[in-house]
Amino acid sequence: MRNIQNIIIHESDTPNGRPQTVEDIDQWHQDRGFHRTPAARDAFNPSLKAIGYHFVIYIDGSLHTGRAEDEIPAAVEGHNATSINICLIGKGKYTPAQWQSLQMVVSMLVQKYPGSAVKGHCQFNTAIAQGKTCPDFAADTWFAGGMTPPPDHILAMA
Repeated sequence: MRNIQNIIIHESDTPNGRPQTVEDIDQWHQDRGFHRTPAARDAFNPSLKAIGYHFVIYIDGSLHTGRAEDEIPAAVEGHNATSINICLIGKGKYTPAQWQSLQMVVSMLVQKYPGSAVKGHCQFNTAIAQGKTCPDFAADTWFAGGMTPPPDHILAMA
């Protein structure tokens, strides 16, 4: 069992409202040189060769898995061994359904990993050095404030 200290929120950095999938992210991560061990693939989601995240939240709010929770992610340099990582599809604005799913999965993870901090990718020094802004909202403030979506970060879908 890994010692989880951080639950880290990311975004796909793709146009808002455009559907993307775990398979898309898996391909992007393959292209960046990420990989999963054969044993990890055999144990969980064998079709995903490289995805770095544990969870992905689609624009319809559905929650999808990437890596198993006990598998070290490829998500935040220097913090992978002690983190669980969630990716929201989009950039800066997320659908009400995504916010609802994010609240649900974060609540579940905080219960499962007591004492863990909820942060955005952009709050880590390695991300700051890379100029990362994801998830484009203050994840720690969102969590501390009761997980209410910031009004200027809600994407209305037609």
